Amino acid sequence: MKTYIIYGKTNSEYASGMLNKPQDRLPIVKNLTDQFDMNIREFLFTHTESFTFFCVVDAKSDEDMEAGMNIARASGTWTNLYWSRAFDSLEHMKIYEKAKDGMASYVTTMQAAETS
Repeated sequence: MKTYIIYGKTNSEYASGMLNKPQDRLPIVKNLTDQFDMNIREFLFTHTESFTFFCVVDAKSDEDMEAGMNIARASGTWTNLYWSRAFDSLEHMKIYEKAKDGMASYVTTMQAAETS
């Protein structure tokens, strides 16, 4: 499983629904994530200018994440909703090891200009 971060900002339609019928959204969202074999690690609401929702999930693939997010976006209760892949420190180190191995073959535009 890969780790993903979901963050977004709910809109006034979401707020209206919650004001009319306050509800715990976790079980409802879990029904969606279960369809894609995702595991919710954190499910948080916050109040910032940029986003009001933050979630950490484990999922098998980017395609599963995008499919789930498309369903959530279609609900019409989000001003914006994004996801990104997250890496633990060992995964992050391996990415840089791979980059280091490939670095020798990369020629910058300045290097190419100097050789012509």
